[in-house]
Amino acid sequence: MKNRFVAFTVFLLLLFAAANTGFAQDVMLGPRITGNYNIYNEKNITLSYNGIGVGIGGTVDISFSKHIGIMANLTFFDMRNFSNSTTTGTQTKDRSFTFTYLTIDPMFKAEFSGFYMVLGPSLGIKLAASGEETVSTTGVNNPQNQITPLDVNATSIVFDIATGVGYTFTLSQNSMYMGTDFMVYIPLSSTFNVPGLVNSEFTMKFGVTLKFKI
Repeated sequence: MKNRFVAFTVFLLLLFAAANTGFAQDVMLGPRITGNYNIYNEKNITLSYNGIGVGIGGTVDISFSKHIGIMANLTFFDMRNFSNSTTTGTQTKDRSFTFTYLTIDPMFKAEFSGFYMVLGPSLGIKLAASGEETVSTTGVNNPQNQITPLDVNATSIVFDIATGVGYTFTLSQNSMYMGTDFMVYIPLSSTFNVPGLVNSEFTMKFGVTLKFKI
C-alpha cells in the first residue's frame, strides 16, 4: 500500500509539473457527473454482486499540442454500491453495501479530432462505508422483513488503473464544450480490509462534463 501511494504521488507531481511548464496550449475545466456500474468480485464465491451509483465532481483538461495532453478528474462524491439477492424456499436474503470515496484520476490524454483516450492511476479515499442484510419471508400470513446492519471493514485508500475513451462536442466556439466519456477502473487493491480475503470492485463510469476554456 505504501509503495502504491508513493508511486501515485510521484506520478501526480510529474503530471502537474508538466502542466505548469508553460507549454499548455489549451486549458479547460468544469463540473462533471457520472453514472457508475460496479461489480464486486471475491475469491471462492459464486454469487454475483453488482450495483449502480453516481459521481459528482469536476475535470481539468489540458492540451499541450493538437494530439497530446493530460486530464484530471476529481470526484468529491464517488458512490460505488453493490448488492446480491438469494432466495431459498419462502425466504429471500438481500445483502447490500454502499461505499463513498473522494477520488482523483490524473491521466495522460491522446486526442484525435475531438475523440480522446486517457490512461492513468486512480486514488480513492474512503469517506463512508455501510452495509445491511434484509431477510424477507413470503407465503405466510404475516410476511415480515428483518433488517440487520453489517459490520463493514473497508479499505481506507483504494487504487485503480483508470482508462477510457471520450468525445468533446463544441457548444460555443473557443469558450464552452461538452465532454462525454466511458471509463473503466481496474482494481489494484481490496475493497474490504480483511486479512486473507481476496476481493476487489470493478467499476465502469459513463460521464458528462461541461468544459469552459480559460
